Amino acid sequence: MKRVSTLAAVCAAAVLALSACGAETKPGTAAPAPSEAKSSLMSPLGDPIQLAALTRESTKKAKSSKVTMESVAGGQTSTATGQGLYDGENSKVSMVLDSDGKKMEILFVDNALFFKLDAADKAELKTDKAYVKIAADGQDPISQLLGKMMSKAVKESDPSRTIEQVSKAGKITKSDQVELNGELTNHYVVEIEVEKAIALVVGDMGVPLPAEVVKQLDAKLKGKNVTIPTELWLNADQLPLQVTMDQSAFLKAMGAPGAGEAKTTVKYSDWGVPVNVTAPPADQVGDLVEIMKKSGR
Repeated sequence: MKRVSTLAAVCAAAVLALSACGAETKPGTAAPAPSEAKSSLMSPLGDPIQLAALTRESTKKAKSSKVTMESVAGGQTSTATGQGLYDGENSKVSMVLDSDGKKMEILFVDNALFFKLDAADKAELKTDKAYVKIAADGQDPISQLLGKMMSKAVKESDPSRTIEQVSKAGKITKSDQVELNGELTNHYVVEIEVEKAIALVVGDMGVPLPAEVVKQLDAKLKGKNVTIPTELWLNADQLPLQVTMDQSAFLKAMGAPGAGEAKTTVKYSDWGVPVNVTAPPADQVGDLVEIMKKSGR
């Protein structure tokens, strides 16, 4: 199924991006209490471990946000809008992805990934179901890879993990205070070392990347010292408002076709506002693997 295959690739890329932002705060690092003075912006921090701990406590308290993402690569632009609850095992996300005018809706809730089908999808799969499901605990190859990867990524997708990664895979190179959309923020410029970030994904994070994929990544990146320049904007409550990541050098090192800018911008808003993400009605959901078998795919 072309659209599901494409969406699987998009989700896999998103998993890598989310997971690359994740790494546990070092044991024994005490998190400072978030500032109670919401109107007062503290000075930027130079210690990434302290910054990560403080931001972690703030997002843990707020728990939820709305999110938008725009990715530009090879002259093509993809966008995503949605909302997320960042609460460990209870985490859930809903997103609408738009690539070249083709929209795809995904949900991750109750430890399962749901794809919404359009009319063409239903015809191709010979089903009347509105959604297909991939269970994170499924034993088939698709679930073992994509389901587990998405489950791990969503559970570790707390935006503060981007900052936690800096303490293990990168460094703060500059910080200042700037206005973003009329709000004074702490602005950090950081560099993330790609090889270290990937090691965190398959090591500390335990994302199940196939061994051959890891081998290819190692072969293409070894000795090149590739970095992903990243910028962070945090408000007075140490909550991320915007994150940008420039993957141009990474994609070039990987031998991606074409040239030019490859950049992702993620914006967070409405921190702490309750989100409503629920699984589709059971009678509207079919198991993707079983449907593909019945349709001869």
